[in-house]
Amino acid sequence: MSGEEKREHEAALRRLEELIGALDEHPNPAARELVELVLDLHGVGLAKLLTIVTGAEGGATILARLAEDDQVKSLLLLHGLHPERLDARIHRAVDRLRPHLGVHGLRLEVVQIEKGIARLRVHQSGGIAVKASLLWSLPSEIEDAVIEAAPDIENVVIEGLDAPGTVAIAGAAE
Repeated sequence: MSGEEKREHEAALRRLEELIGALDEHPNPAARELVELVLDLHGVGLAKLLTIVTGAEGGATILARLAEDDQVKSLLLLHGLHPERLDARIHRAVDRLRPHLGVHGLRLEVVQIEKGIARLRVHQSGGIAVKASLLWSLPSEIEDAVIEAAPDIENVVIEGLDAPGTVAIAGAAE
């Protein structure tokens, strides 16, 4: 997906959230029923499509590739059909961050994923001095990576960092 397509997709998702919010603020039973019916029909059709794909030769590979596409991933998540569990997607995001953080003497671990909250912890893994500039950007880098892999997570809590710019890292004595 190109940068422009990604921006358009994100804008469409934001607009969808706004419209759903408007329905919540000004309930219209017919409009709500229409939206629910369309979503249900799309969900059933998408589930059948996935059943056909996964039953075909090479279906697991095709499904994995579909789930990596931002637009398809959004649909799968919307209908609760994403083939990979939430915790697996979060662990994969943390694994992808490890080399970058390791270079800076940091280690990231998943502490708990429960009730829509991913609780992560940052540790200092060596005697490497951590740059203050990294600590400013670190929380948003971690959060962005987790949300990109698991946009259905409700909250990301990062332990081991005090206020941005401080070097209070959990496990500094390790």
